[in-house]
Amino acid sequence: MQDETMDLERRTEDFFAAIIRGDWEDATQRIHPTARAIQNIGGEETNARELLKSMRSLVASLSHLSYENQRRVIGHDAVVEQHDVCMTRKDGVEVRLDVCIVLRFDSAGAITRIDEYLDSAGAARLLA
Repeated sequence: MQDETMDLERRTEDFFAAIIRGDWEDATQRIHPTARAIQNIGGEETNARELLKSMRSLVASLSHLSYENQRRVIGHDAVVEQHDVCMTRKDGVEVRLDVCIVLRFDSAGAITRIDEYLDSAGAARLLA
């Protein structure tokens, strides 16, 4: 169990690190092609790789993005992470979102499901 836990921890770290680096190809390859995703804002289930594409365009509109205050619980095939997403829009507006994300993994280590819950008031400030 210890090796499995460490592996999921590393895979989670690597996924978020790819996003911060803007290495969208790396981040996309970590998601299974048929993986599903849902966010509490919008609520429509979608292909997880499509969700990443929409995130890419959002990140392109920012001058800064970081994940801070990460707290993780690692299970057999899933990671639950709470973190603050700290962003600065190109117009200088700073936004901090409290996010909880659940990543599910298959036996090969690919992400098969993403459930994301974020602060809707913070998201409204980001999109304003």
